[in-house]
Amino acid sequence: MATTRPAPDDDRARFVRWPGLLSLSLGVLLGPVAALVNEEMIYVTNMWACGQGTQLAMHVVPLICLLVTVGAGLLARRDWHLVGRGVEDEAATVDSRTRFLALGGMAISALSALVILAQWLAIFVFGACMRL
Repeated sequence: MATTRPAPDDDRARFVRWPGLLSLSLGVLLGPVAALVNEEMIYVTNMWACGQGTQLAMHVVPLICLLVTVGAGLLARRDWHLVGRGVEDEAATVDSRTRFLALGGMAISALSALVILAQWLAIFVFGACMRL
């Protein structure tokens, strides 16, 4: 298990103001939003791909959304590294909050990436013009 090391004052101060808070928020929220956008854009591009007779555009959407989700996970990982890479905290400090949100962002981004991969798999299995 990783030990918690104290964060330098520069890194600690970063998460009190908006740049650090924005970074934490993006790390938590960007993955699920990308998964939802992926689902919607697959529905939108499906009719176009059926009309054009090609599925290439349908593969671009999950690729972009997957890259955004991985980027959100890496952003959360960077925030976690900046505050000490620990998981054990007893005190209610800015470092504790930042670690919690960064670890949550990494987990949510990983789950969102799995959802996007599952949706992408359906594109490989089913054709664009398949209807029930």
